Amino acid sequence: MKKPLKNLFTLGLLLIGITVFGQEYGFDIHNTSLNEYIQMEKSLGSERITTNSNHVSFSGNSQPIKFQRTEKVIPDLITYLYFKEKDSTMSKVLYEWDVRHFGEEGEKQSKRFQKKLIRKFEKLEKQITNLYGKPESNGNLSEIKLANQKGGLNRNCKWYPDDKTEIEMYVVASNYYEKKGMITIKPTHRIRLYIRKLN
Repeated sequence: MKKPLKNLFTLGLLLIGITVFGQEYGFDIHNTSLNEYIQMEKSLGSERITTNSNHVSFSGNSQPIKFQRTEKVIPDLITYLYFKEKDSTMSKVLYEWDVRHFGEEGEKQSKRFQKKLIRKFEKLEKQITNLYGKPESNGNLSEIKLANQKGGLNRNCKWYPDDKTEIEMYVVASNYYEKKGMITIKPTHRIRLYIRKLN
């Protein structure tokens, strides 16, 4: 099969997978190439964005490639694709929904916003659990009033699909503000989802 046809065929299979399974995130980091991750983001309407900071790596990673995907109510999704500089093999993917990317760091958020953020997390947790089973987890998202207390609402989940892969996801929804001397605790609202290759 000629290379352009082969690439088109691979992209076609990837798009079929997204359509059939509704997958918007690439969990199979060992069998998904950098190019396939890029094509998946483009097919989902993500826009490539410039990286403003220099990523310092001691493990041979290149500067990550970033995409932004539009969301409603909660912050837009920023996707970071980390890959090895020498051969472009994937090492880590980070999916992040964080108000700090959009000039709202340290600002309190409404209950509606917090509930939307928590629903997003719970939907993702269910999706990953359906794929890989029950996670190792801690934290509680059941009482929205905790968002105004120190520590806020938070939950952390980890899955190990095999001995070479770790999927970690956590959420923080906190309106708590405190300033003591040089230390300031500011409101924080974010979800982070990591897919990592384990050494």
